[in-house]
Amino acid sequence: MTHLEAAGWLKRHDGYLILTHLRPDGDTLGCAAGLCAALRQAGKTAYVLKNPEVTHTYRDDVTPYFAPEDYTPETVISVDVATLGLFPENARPYQDRVALAFDHHPSYEGFGAESCVDASRAACGELIYDVCRALGEITPEIAKPLYVAVSTDTGCFVYGNTTPATHRTAAELMELG
Repeated sequence: MTHLEAAGWLKRHDGYLILTHLRPDGDTLGCAAGLCAALRQAGKTAYVLKNPEVTHTYRDDVTPYFAPEDYTPETVISVDVATLGLFPENARPYQDRVALAFDHHPSYEGFGAESCVDASRAACGELIYDVCRALGEITPEIAKPLYVAVSTDTGCFVYGNTTPATHRTAAELMELG
C-alpha cells in the first residue's frame, strides 16, 4: 500500500505496539519513536516494544514511548524490519500478529498482513515521514527522531542510497524542529 493508504489504515485502528529490529539503529528506533508520537498526537494509544539492545545513543529518544509490561496491544506494526529473523526475542510472540509492516529494504519478506514498502527510499524514516504528514502536523517531537532515522541510515547523507528526495526530507524535518 502507499503511504497515504497506510495513513488511512492507521486512522482506522488503535491500540498500537510498534516493533523494531535486532541491533537497533537510528532508522528503526527513530521511525518507531516518530510514528508513536504521531499516532498519539492523532489520539491513538501507541507504544514501542522495549528493545533490549537500545544503546545510550538513542535511549532518550525512544524510552518515553516504551510499552508498560502489562500492555496488551490491539494492533501490532513493525518499522524497518525486513525479515522475521530480525525481531528481538521479546518481539517473537508478536511476529505472527504484525498487521502492518513499514520497510524500505528490497529484501522485505512480506510477513505483515499489510505492507507499506518503498525500496526507493534511502531510509525507512523517509517513508514514515510521509505517513506522519498524512496523519497530521509534524511537531518537533515527531521531526527529531525521524531526522535521526534518515541521517543515520544514509551515513549522514554520504551513502550511495542518498537521493535528492532524501535531502528534501531532511531539510523539511530540520525546518519543522
